[in-house]
Amino acid sequence: MLQLLEKRELFEKLLEKANKTSFEYNKIPVSGYELVLEIKEKKSGLHGIIAIHNTTLGFALGGTRIQDYHSFEKALEDVLRLSKGMTYKSAIAQTGLGGGKSVILLDPNAPNKKEVLSAFGVAVDHLEGLYVCAEDMGCSTEDVAAIAEKTPYVTGLIHDKSSGNPSPFTAWGTFKGIQACLFHKFRSSSLEGKKIAIQGLGSVGKVLCEYLFWHGAELIVSDINQDSIDEMVKKYGATAVDANDIYQVKCDVFCPCAMGGILNEMTIPSLRCSIVAGAANNQLYCNSNADQLMKKGILYAPDFVINAGGLYNVAEEISEEGYLPKIARNKTDSIYNTLLDIFEIAETNHQSTHQASMELAEYRIKYGIGLREKAACFHHKIK
Repeated sequence: MLQLLEKRELFEKLLEKANKTSFEYNKIPVSGYELVLEIKEKKSGLHGIIAIHNTTLGFALGGTRIQDYHSFEKALEDVLRLSKGMTYKSAIAQTGLGGGKSVILLDPNAPNKKEVLSAFGVAVDHLEGLYVCAEDMGCSTEDVAAIAEKTPYVTGLIHDKSSGNPSPFTAWGTFKGIQACLFHKFRSSSLEGKKIAIQGLGSVGKVLCEYLFWHGAELIVSDINQDSIDEMVKKYGATAVDANDIYQVKCDVFCPCAMGGILNEMTIPSLRCSIVAGAANNQLYCNSNADQLMKKGILYAPDFVINAGGLYNVAEEISEEGYLPKIARNKTDSIYNTLLDIFEIAETNHQSTHQASMELAEYRIKYGIGLREKAACFHHKIK
């Protein structure tokens, strides 16, 4: 693998070449990150950020989030947290990938979305495979297909050797993670009669509701979209609560599946659950919140461990053979045992589960455990 100095020289060469185009690139110096790049393109209206946190184990892979951020600072904060989370997620999952993420500052329903995605695809292509994108919040399978018209460095596409929408795998991994938490806490992984409070009914949250329902769980749901709430109430007999009240609900498992930063000094004292285990990224507002949960006796499933199912899924499609769903499923199943191992490490070392998982990830990065050995194969072609 390239050393950091070599990477920086490569970045400079790529950006020198890219800046001769209609794109404007602004490098943002951030300690601990290999490359943070603000991107602008006037004709399309593109304004985005690509953050590459760490590529020690392999090239950076992470979703593209499309959101109408209130400010550039908010977007930067989000992409930095998300890209760092991808580094840890990939290291724990041993996918041979590094950590990266991108955000596009845009309303997902904007009329110029197709033009912006096309321009973003060109920007990704300028990095020549150092960053590979995928679906994320506000970015659908159709959206990544639009990006893929300009670059091969995209995953989660719909074709015969690709995986398509990774949401069902993210939901399945979260389901297995919830089972692991229940086993650790109650010595039984059964969901029969367990009360699960799900915050967020997007593409992952809805699928997770289905898995939980068919295994006997009692569902409590909240979302900002009333139609999504009504659907879960009708389909699975879920109990609906206001978005502001979901933290106070008495339940066995609180399952965050929406935005990050929701576990903080304001919300944690209100929690009336035994377990926090959900699919959202960056659930903790800061690392010390994990200690608050531990002191309160709440078992926390680190988000970058429990929600790795989608990563397992898209990582499988860049193998030489192409996507094999059974392999992706089996790797996603491993989240169960990975969490049990982390819980044991945390208890042995008298530390939070979040700290234990971070230290495990950093150990693997330091010693090259899970280093990518084979080149990635992007089986789709640019149209």
